[in-house]
Amino acid sequence: MVMWGPFLSYYLPMRKLIIAHRIKIITLGLILIALIGLWRFACRSDTEFEWGNEPYILLYLHEKDQTAKLKFEEYLVGAVAAEMPASFAPEALKAQAVCARTYAVKKLIEQHAYPNQADLSDDINNCQAYISPAEFKRAHPRHHEELLARIQQAVAETRGEIMLSGGEPIDAVYHSTCGGQTEDVGEVWLQALPYLTSVKCKYCSDSKHYSTVQVFSFQQIESHMGLNQDENLQIDILKTTSSGRIKELSINNKIISGEQFRRQLNLPSNWLRFETDPGKLTIKSRGYGHGVGMCQYGANGMAQDGAGYQQILEHYYQDIDFIKISYDVLE
Repeated sequence: MVMWGPFLSYYLPMRKLIIAHRIKIITLGLILIALIGLWRFACRSDTEFEWGNEPYILLYLHEKDQTAKLKFEEYLVGAVAAEMPASFAPEALKAQAVCARTYAVKKLIEQHAYPNQADLSDDINNCQAYISPAEFKRAHPRHHEELLARIQQAVAETRGEIMLSGGEPIDAVYHSTCGGQTEDVGEVWLQALPYLTSVKCKYCSDSKHYSTVQVFSFQQIESHMGLNQDENLQIDILKTTSSGRIKELSINNKIISGEQFRRQLNLPSNWLRFETDPGKLTIKSRGYGHGVGMCQYGANGMAQDGAGYQQILEHYYQDIDFIKISYDVLE
């Protein structure tokens, strides 16, 4: 049986949206579209609600094959803790909190089919990571209270805030280190989006992943790539993206994508340069991750340089609006 009370407790507060960046009227119809996903899990008969409280979600823990019931903002604390170092600057943590919240809301709207009828998952292959307070304590035995408090503060100070483009939550993807320039989403996942274009980034050079050098024997390369053993290795870059990342290459006449090459060799990124010597291949990588959206180390660098979290987000996501979802009932 559908429970309309919980839905109304979220629909009515939407009339009191706070536009946090541009003074711009966004129609209630567009906002309602952006909140269909919240309706989905607000109306579930197995979800407990109190009038005016934030919703619970069911999170699928893929390694345990279990679900955990969490308040939405409580879940976000664990998502930020798993995705960004807690030692990062406060404004970077706030930027990550808004990304994580926006990303989760979009997933809820899209109604992905997670195991055990869960709303979200902690599997990074199809959602974002999550760490429980107990797991966080084990990972940071000496300063876990102080570090977790930093993340809780970042989530609390951005409570309910998400990013929109065209009246809908954006796909707020992010990565560790861009290496000096982010990637256009159309170069990675084919679908172009106006808010996920390539931008310069001069703030992530402190990342240990900014530049990486790895050396492979020809035999290792051929084994990983499923090639016939050969004393020689011929590798040619065929196509690159606008930022310089490898889109397509040929290795001993086998044509593969740069992303496939990266995954099969477990490389940090597909922004690569090659040096061949007798029997070995040296691979120089820039950055870590797919390179699309917010560069996390870049966000930290911007925060250390004095940028606020909305400035950071506006740098990596173009022409966006900020709104706050109110969890409180209008009085």
